[in-house]
Amino acid sequence: PDPEESMTTADMIRHWGYTVETHEAITDDGYILSLLRIPHGRRTRGFISPCRRSPILFIHGLSTHAAEFVINPPESSPGMILAEAGFDVFLLSHRGTRYSQRHLNLTKDDPAFWKFTFDDFAKYDVPSAIDRVLKLNGASSLFYIGHSQGTLIGFLMLAEKPEYNSKVRALFQLAPIGTLKWGRGLSRF
Repeated sequence: PDPEESMTTADMIRHWGYTVETHEAITDDGYILSLLRIPHGRRTRGFISPCRRSPILFIHGLSTHAAEFVINPPESSPGMILAEAGFDVFLLSHRGTRYSQRHLNLTKDDPAFWKFTFDDFAKYDVPSAIDRVLKLNGASSLFYIGHSQGTLIGFLMLAEKPEYNSKVRALFQLAPIGTLKWGRGLSRF
């Protein structure tokens, strides 16, 4: 069996020889989000302080979590490739995912815990993650990489919270979502 099958995302990163830090971002509505940091690559360890590296924040797609950016071997995992390229890499798992099922006042068994939408990801999760990344790194702006649902959240956040436009140096969108117009079944509604 594959040893990575039962590993956490942080364990997978360590498995490949990378340093990983576990942080939290607390949203204004009380969710406690998992935020992993790969401060440097295996070959770039110690050359440049993580606080002098440009930060990159990865936001995952629907029905997944931060592991999607580090699940492959290092040469084909975007998170590790960019850590090797000299970036300070951060991986967010937004509310409700496997690694972000905590809240300041609610338990995951409380139905109120699960009453959230894409809008809440954009209004609360991404801004709290951006603020935490910038505080940890010391930079005034970061690079945003969204995949699928992560692209929609990025678009929404920048449109609804224009004060974050100066905090996002560039927005990179992988498999962007702009509309559900062509969806079938429940996704159409």
